[in-house]
Amino acid sequence: MLLRKSTGIPGETGSKRESGIEAGMYECAEAVYQNEIWRAASLKDENGNYKQELRLKMKKESQKHCFSCPECGESLILNAGNIRQPYFSHYAGSDCVLTSKEQAERNQLMRQAMLLLAKSSFPDAEIREYVLLKGKMRSQLLVMLPGSKIALNYVSDFVKLGRLEDKIACMKEKGIKPVWFTPFRIAGREKLTTAEYLISAEQPVLKSIDWLNKLIYMKEYDADTDKVLWEECYSFAELRLDEEGEFVCREQIEPDESKLQQRRQQEMLEEKLEEERRLRLECGRNAAACLFRQKEASYSVYEPDQVVLRISKEEYLQQEYAYGQDFFMESFDEYWVLKKLKGGSRERRAAAAVRERFLEYADYELLYDRKGEEKGLFLGKVLQILEEVRDSREWLAAGS
Repeated sequence: MLLRKSTGIPGETGSKRESGIEAGMYECAEAVYQNEIWRAASLKDENGNYKQELRLKMKKESQKHCFSCPECGESLILNAGNIRQPYFSHYAGSDCVLTSKEQAERNQLMRQAMLLLAKSSFPDAEIREYVLLKGKMRSQLLVMLPGSKIALNYVSDFVKLGRLEDKIACMKEKGIKPVWFTPFRIAGREKLTTAEYLISAEQPVLKSIDWLNKLIYMKEYDADTDKVLWEECYSFAELRLDEEGEFVCREQIEPDESKLQQRRQQEMLEEKLEEERRLRLECGRNAAACLFRQKEASYSVYEPDQVVLRISKEEYLQQEYAYGQDFFMESFDEYWVLKKLKGGSRERRAAAAVRERFLEYADYELLYDRKGEEKGLFLGKVLQILEEVRDSREWLAAGS
């Protein structure tokens, strides 16, 4: 939420407000709408243009206070002007931690880290974000297990203590096993903050995450002397959570220099692979935008079976012969074998690479960003492109 000064009219826009001159709070990308997380970016299509009917509807919803902050539960303002990307902001005077740029960014990084930890610990479990607990109170992450629920939450130094006490009591009332994470401090600290003191009464071992270096720190305090009794540091790979919400060490080691060097090299490799994946997705996104524009006036309806040969993962791995160009669609959990492109052999090879990036982007969108009716419409566009764009030159032009 970029800072803005409230006039008392939710969602009011103007040149100063849209440019952030009168802003007063950090911009926020998402809000709770109809008990679900809703992202302001969904107001625009893949070409960056507003979906005007949806924009008008959501501006009206904003004026009726239908959007709320997932952290504090306060009403949010939808800002959807023509200068900045759409975003949400709190009303002036809010004391939510997300009104601070530093705290909002740290909160987002901690949420990503907790989500990574939850997925690695419980790969088959349903993991929900910002689940409503009671009133306006939400848990940042909730792991749904067959016989229990585990809540993962990050507690900022600036949290309102009353809210924290209410959340602790609510977890007990509902029988939810909480895992609390407190801020990571490079220099360390022996004295507890008030928030840490409240947490330590429920969870004697305080846990914090160094997101940059993918490390988890654990420390225990002596309640009488307020001194650290012991402190340990582990990489994400060394720990997992069990069904009681307790950490289980995969391997307890002393972090010597050689192992730290190995860890840094592994992290550098992971970062390189992630950057390469980001670039492939960007290439696919650009190709999709170009091809979607070309077919905008002649939308046709196709089903997957009309366009591609669909092969289950098990059948594909057992095959004894090679198909043509194929791609594993994680969103369908199957391989798609694509129809042959037209053109010379060199052109086809280059065009097939662009088509692969297009499918990688489409698969990512179908898995993570597209929901409900929007997901079906997006899939329809993807199938139309695969069916109707068979000339290698068209793919090469879209990928240039």
